[in-house]
Amino acid sequence: MRTRLLASPAVVLALLVAASAALRFWAATAVPTPWIAPDELIYAELGRSLYAHGTLALLGHRTSFFSLVYPALAGLPLSFSDVSLGYTVLKAVQAVVMSLAAVPVFLWGRRLVRPSLALLAAALTLVLPGLVYSGLILTEVAFYPLLVLAVWAMAEALVRPTLARQALFVATVLVAMATRLQAIALVPAFATALAFQPRRALRLWPTIASFAAAATAWSAWQLRNGGPATKLLGAYQAAGEVHYTVRDAARFVVYHLGDVVLFTGLVPVCALALLALLPPRSDEERAFVGAAVGTTLWLTVEVGIFASRHVGHLAERNLFALAPVLFLALAVWLERGAPRPPVRTAIVALAAVGAVLALPVASFVTAATIPDAPTLIPLYRLHVHAPSVSLELVLDVAAAVAAVAFALVPRRLAWVLPAALAAALAAASLSASRVVAAQAQLVQPGTVGAHPRWIDAAARGPVTYLYTGDVYWNSVWESLFWNRRLRIVYDLLSAAVPGGLPQDSLGPLEDGTLVDKFGHRPPVTYVVGSDSLEFRGTRVADAGNGISLWRVDPPFRLAQWVQNVRFDGTVERHAKVFVYACRGGRLEIRLRADGPRRVELLRHERPFLRRDLAAGETLAASIPAEPTQPGGRGLCSFDVLTDATVRVDELRYLGGSAMKQS
Repeated sequence: MRTRLLASPAVVLALLVAASAALRFWAATAVPTPWIAPDELIYAELGRSLYAHGTLALLGHRTSFFSLVYPALAGLPLSFSDVSLGYTVLKAVQAVVMSLAAVPVFLWGRRLVRPSLALLAAALTLVLPGLVYSGLILTEVAFYPLLVLAVWAMAEALVRPTLARQALFVATVLVAMATRLQAIALVPAFATALAFQPRRALRLWPTIASFAAAATAWSAWQLRNGGPATKLLGAYQAAGEVHYTVRDAARFVVYHLGDVVLFTGLVPVCALALLALLPPRSDEERAFVGAAVGTTLWLTVEVGIFASRHVGHLAERNLFALAPVLFLALAVWLERGAPRPPVRTAIVALAAVGAVLALPVASFVTAATIPDAPTLIPLYRLHVHAPSVSLELVLDVAAAVAAVAFALVPRRLAWVLPAALAAALAAASLSASRVVAAQAQLVQPGTVGAHPRWIDAAARGPVTYLYTGDVYWNSVWESLFWNRRLRIVYDLLSAAVPGGLPQDSLGPLEDGTLVDKFGHRPPVTYVVGSDSLEFRGTRVADAGNGISLWRVDPPFRLAQWVQNVRFDGTVERHAKVFVYACRGGRLEIRLRADGPRRVELLRHERPFLRRDLAAGETLAASIPAEPTQPGGRGLCSFDVLTDATVRVDELRYLGGSAMKQS
């Protein structure tokens, strides 16, 4: 009895899901901080806002629509007062959510194939490299299982178009769209699936009417306050405001078709293509093939066109949710005895290899593509460790071997194909998990330092961030994620934090008082800023990475601002020092040349000293300050001009305040 229970497909499925969730959570714990900025940080803030105020807002400002379902998932644990605990709990929840995608795959598969093959598709669903996103705060986590549910509901509505099944299909599509607007591709996918059984079209009019009603309601809600038609795309409004060329769009669609072939291991895509070319054995199989082909086609077209202008490389993270459906196609093909009509098999295999050959591997396999294409990570690691190896050759040979195996492996050995696929995907997943953790570990020191909650630990009231552009811009987002006391972000003059963060600009008067464009002085008690800034007040803490927390002596004023001196003390061509409320004093400066350099020092933008330096020579100067106004209300400025990089060993203003760069 116990043996029979352990061999039960349901028990095996539960063990697979549990093992996957445990391993994915274990891998996620190696990710110390959000890595993909600003995406992860946006969803974190939206989730917190949803649970705190019932609105989707950033720093109290409503935003265009990003997602509803995912903030609802992530917001609760991220709202814990213990941010570290909430972050860990979220990783555990996400590992379970992504692993649960295997359940609808298995249940749908049971209607198409025998239990062992349904388990095979479920197992392949759990070893995909894309599950590395379970450690990141991204909508892909919820979209992965939801897309499978929506496509399954589509197929069920096509088989027996009862009102209940059609309502379920419409509901799953709307939930998927509330997770990612990208799910709009399921509507043309449904129309394509209807082409496989056109006699059912008339009975599916309630579905078509429901989509029309939903589109009308969405349009009315989005445009109720006026605005461009592209506002219908919510936060992706920019996607509708650019010009797409047919050539680039077609090229990127082919690239992403090649990526679908790549991240599924070629065989599942070939299996689906052959199923589409063979007469179906049942209504269930016909509906499955139609839904799978329509979803794969339209999602690939949608993502390819979008990526042609907004990504510039493979946007695999927007596509990998297709994989479970394609793994089911592999199971159905195996259930049919792995049929391979020679001519059609050759055409399908050659087309799949051609799509992979079309990929510009050299330009796509870079550090910049890692966040968007986890399947390419093993190739990237190979390039790092063996730069002389041709990645194109490696990928092309692998694709050719897979195609030959698909076409020629004897039917009695067909099980070798999914076994090899599972092993390859598992190895790629392990590689992806290690690289993502390593990259996230590199982000932390430069953004929030060794102790991410350092601001909350030192401040005793609300904190403002004044961004200057000379530190990593994602340090602002990371600081917001980890520190609950950080409430407002300002930019200094023309600096700007990317990613849609609500932010106003401040500028200094000659006495250092910071005002907005209306001349208003914001009330600030604590401020975080780059160490290039010195405020009137007391420095109370620093992150150890060139960012400090100050307690401000009101009004909010700058004392000094050092521009264009890098964190390592290097000046490229031009550095500038402003001293506010200048009362006299002097600027002490010491420069060191790495090679022959011509250096000029200015005071109030007028020449003060010019010197030619030999390699290794040091220039030390003391520049007396000359305030532009008496009584400590004026401004003093100093410039360093050089024809090549120099090292600043000392930079100190003596006469009221001091700053050192070294």
